[in-house]
Amino acid sequence: MLSLLIILTLGILPLIFWNLIRTKKGLYSNFDVSIRSQRKSMYLFILILALLVLLALWTNGQPDAVLIGSAILIQLLCFAFVINYKSKVSLHVAITIFTAFGFWEINPWIAIGLWISSPFIAWSRWQLKRHQPEELIWGLLLGLVCGIEILAFI
Repeated sequence: MLSLLIILTLGILPLIFWNLIRTKKGLYSNFDVSIRSQRKSMYLFILILALLVLLALWTNGQPDAVLIGSAILIQLLCFAFVINYKSKVSLHVAITIFTAFGFWEINPWIAIGLWISSPFIAWSRWQLKRHQPEELIWGLLLGLVCGIEILAFI
């Protein structure tokens, strides 16, 4: 429960407010930050938040599996940030698949549900014209590589 509270308060909620404020100011064209050039500032902010979350998890004595999973998520975000210079990555797809692997040891049913939902998430991102197929494939590949990595280390 403490891990979830840390992730929500230091990671997810600040990102929501960041995107909302920057969208309202016109710095982002939409809340999803769909334009690749606008994503650079978002990635930097996400990486700062992820490092703060990892530090908070570590200082609060969270299990090694949580710390390793958080570090691998930071790796996923770093790869996405680098790829962003040439192509966009669907973070929705990448994080859904990665999270499914992370849940495998905790609750396989949640993992299976996430894997089953990932094609629908990809389809919705394509239908909303937020991503092209290549960007969805990047998300799939990043989610798979980092997801398999989490299983290997935990």
